Amino acid sequence: MVCVLGVVLVPSAAAAQDFSGDGPLWYMDAMKIQAIHDAGITGEGVTIAVFDGALNPDVATLRGADIEVRQLDGCPDPLAAAESDFEALQHGTSVTSLIVGNGTSDSGVGPVGLAPGVRILYYGSLQEGCEGNPFPAALADALAQGADIVTMSGGNGRLVEELSQKSADGVAAALRAGVVVVASLPNADSTWEGELGKINGVVNVASVDATAQPAKSRDGSDMTNDDVDVVAPGVDVAGVGWDRTWGMSTWSGNSAATPIVAGLLALAKEKWPDATASQLLQSLIRNTGSAPHELQWSNTFGHGTVNATRVLQEDPAQYPDENPLFTDGQAPTFDEVYSAPESSAPDAADAQKGTGPGALPWVLAGGGAVVGLVVVTLIVVIRRRRGGAVDPGDREKNTSVPTSSVHRP
Repeated sequence: MVCVLGVVLVPSAAAAQDFSGDGPLWYMDAMKIQAIHDAGITGEGVTIAVFDGALNPDVATLRGADIEVRQLDGCPDPLAAAESDFEALQHGTSVTSLIVGNGTSDSGVGPVGLAPGVRILYYGSLQEGCEGNPFPAALADALAQGADIVTMSGGNGRLVEELSQKSADGVAAALRAGVVVVASLPNADSTWEGELGKINGVVNVASVDATAQPAKSRDGSDMTNDDVDVVAPGVDVAGVGWDRTWGMSTWSGNSAATPIVAGLLALAKEKWPDATASQLLQSLIRNTGSAPHELQWSNTFGHGTVNATRVLQEDPAQYPDENPLFTDGQAPTFDEVYSAPESSAPDAADAQKGTGPGALPWVLAGGGAVVGLVVVTLIVVIRRRRGGAVDPGDREKNTSVPTSSVHRP
């Protein structure tokens, strides 16, 4: 429970609508994405950098997408894998499809991307065979190429402290440039420690199913993570290659939820071009669930289930121009990123971070407009984290440095 001005707020206990009957594309109906696309919002003008494994850009669902492959020194060419190497290609190709998929596949219907109008910069930084830690150099190249959003559904092992510091420095540079960094959290029972879980300012994503319930651990309990910021559809969603064909199949995990969040942020950036990256993040965490509510947090849902309708409706200019995803004792510090003077604002995170929005669905009842006002607390929201790790994704990758680019039309 959360007590605000003497009133106890209890998260909704009502069951969310079950979208599982819609098949692998249930996330589209649950988030009402088609209505957003019909309104002409597709992420046009926004650039997303995807950090993942090998890629098959010739699959039906990626035809016509604006994808530029950036080659990394010390990493294999992400386009070099044979089309039959499903294990190498399925992850990165599915991640990309959830952003820019055109809805077709070898079996007919295929994955539909949340932001089919975006430009993709693709980095094979999570491939087997990469040398060292490619994340900092890949991130620097993405910034130089004009990325607005970086999404990584996987992790690089923290080999030595210096590599972690380089990654933190890279994220600091990205945040300073107004770039949003989105990363997946570990899946159930993972023991791999990655690079981004303890780095400030990153949007850490976990997954929910078609009833807005959290993904399960192997013992059947709800997955929890002390670093989670938001949750998004990621259980039995559309992908390709998982059944060893290039028809549509399903896959699950925080890796799937992460590009959905990145795609939503791209839609919001197109809709609200004057909003800063920090204001978009404020809107993302404040406009979760099915109705306006005070900021809440739990280690199951984070700040709640993303709601595309509300994020697109609410003007981010009403929120503080301050990245809300910082915590004391982690790098980079707020001042290191933004060179801001010491703040006298109280640390209100502990007061707000008691219980999560529970099973709040991601859609508005009936798809209607928001009624009532979102209460805006004009402070920096500090996320308290207790040692969680970032997503090893479904694979554990080692590392490298970027250079030339290859453009795939």
